[in-house]
Amino acid sequence: MAKRPAYRIIYNLQRSILITAYLIAAIALSLLLIRLVQAIFPNQLYPLLAAILLYLVVVVVFGAFIYYVSFIPFNLGAGFDPVKNDVASGKIRDMEGLAARICEFNCRFFDFSFLDISHCVIQLENDVPYAHQHIEELEKILIGLNMPEAGKQLDGIARAGKISIGDTHYQLYILPICFEDRFLGTMALFTRNRIGYFFRLFLMAYEEDYLDDLLMLMLNMNAGRKGESPAQA
Repeated sequence: MAKRPAYRIIYNLQRSILITAYLIAAIALSLLLIRLVQAIFPNQLYPLLAAILLYLVVVVVFGAFIYYVSFIPFNLGAGFDPVKNDVASGKIRDMEGLAARICEFNCRFFDFSFLDISHCVIQLENDVPYAHQHIEELEKILIGLNMPEAGKQLDGIARAGKISIGDTHYQLYILPICFEDRFLGTMALFTRNRIGYFFRLFLMAYEEDYLDDLLMLMLNMNAGRKGESPAQA
């Protein structure tokens, strides 16, 4: 059955309205700014040009932020859906495959100036680290940090420091993964830039809405194949 495009149409309409409203407000404020600068500095060109340039920078920065905020939620759900489908269809049958797929998705999807994930590693409790690509230097650092134990001490995502591999510098963030009250493990995120407070909250919501239940499902599926109870997984 073909997917109905109604939800996507509504989303695109809402997004278009938001962006249009922002542009109208930006233009209206620019006219007020021009009048204000001309009133303060009559017949002077340089203060007017400086004010306009500064205002354009602010408009572009806030516009980019609004673009990302409006882009991510719907497209995240649509982009992550193939991962869930592959688990449901049996194409992904073990934790290694699921963790690698999640890490690959994270690095591919979160490629924004405000939120750029360059490398990702998932390590569940009493398990080995999993990633879609292996970078030995980074994985040695994570082993030294003892990710699962570090994650148990956290209530949410936390910056663990700055990591340098050759000429490349990463910010390391540790995100604990919990299903209800059960601690499952941690996800290490390596980014080129620091993650702002708003996007840290977003990543915590991403873990809660997309990752924890899927990882818990895979644990239970693997336990069922081994003849164990879900509590033993």
